[in-house]
Amino acid sequence: MKVALTAALAAPPSAPFLIRGDFAHAFRTASELGCDGVEIMLRRAEDTDPDELKVLMSRYSLGVPTLGTGMAAGMDRLTFTDPDPAVRSAAVDRVCGHVRLAAAIGSAVTIGLVRGKLAARPPEQQRAARSDALHCLAQVCHAAAPLGVEIFLEPLNRYECDYINTLADGIAIAQQIGAPNLRLLADTFHMNMEEAGLESSLASASALLGHVHLADTNRQAPGRGHLDLPSILRTLHSFGYTRWFSLETLPLPDPIRAIQDSLSAIRAASSGLGG
Repeated sequence: MKVALTAALAAPPSAPFLIRGDFAHAFRTASELGCDGVEIMLRRAEDTDPDELKVLMSRYSLGVPTLGTGMAAGMDRLTFTDPDPAVRSAAVDRVCGHVRLAAAIGSAVTIGLVRGKLAARPPEQQRAARSDALHCLAQVCHAAAPLGVEIFLEPLNRYECDYINTLADGIAIAQQIGAPNLRLLADTFHMNMEEAGLESSLASASALLGHVHLADTNRQAPGRGHLDLPSILRTLHSFGYTRWFSLETLPLPDPIRAIQDSLSAIRAASSGLGG
């Protein structure tokens, strides 16, 4: 199993990122604690330097599975559903900056909060808002394809986003867009609220599954809530999932303890599975 911690240069205390601060610290911490990579959350691609990231990746023999884009929505109000076409265009441009950075370091790019909410527009405009959002997503996929970059569409719970809440929703969107580089990101925290059955939903999405976020039901480290982690890992193993896992959890009681407890829980739950 390849497990990454999550890191951001800066983020609100409520954000489920484990390490905050310069990425050298994040890579050093990941290496010291036995992680395989660092999932990077960026407001703007220009906030970091690809050559510096590649040096860190080489120095610590760590990967960067994907780049998060949600801070563009949370901090700059850039979303794919904004009623202003100029804002939607700016959101696409911002994400395409992430795509270019991802191409330089061999990463993917995640689309979560940046897709926005349909309720940002009046009820009579929400069908158009959904169409606008899918058009923006298709634009990003089209820009990423020749660069060899995969786009991970992450279903979110209903309290954070009012469409694409389940993996089945994500499958339907992927089929509608038809981009071969569009895959799904399954997050166990969101799935716990939205899926009728986590294992069956993961199995149904197996052909499109590109990445997994592990967090318990309270968004803390796996093992601190009532998530059946052994069952989740057995299900993923049963259909040959060999891609990355990331720890998108709250840094409680502190970042180091959260990472250590997460890795311990994963090791215990995956015992006997191989890989």
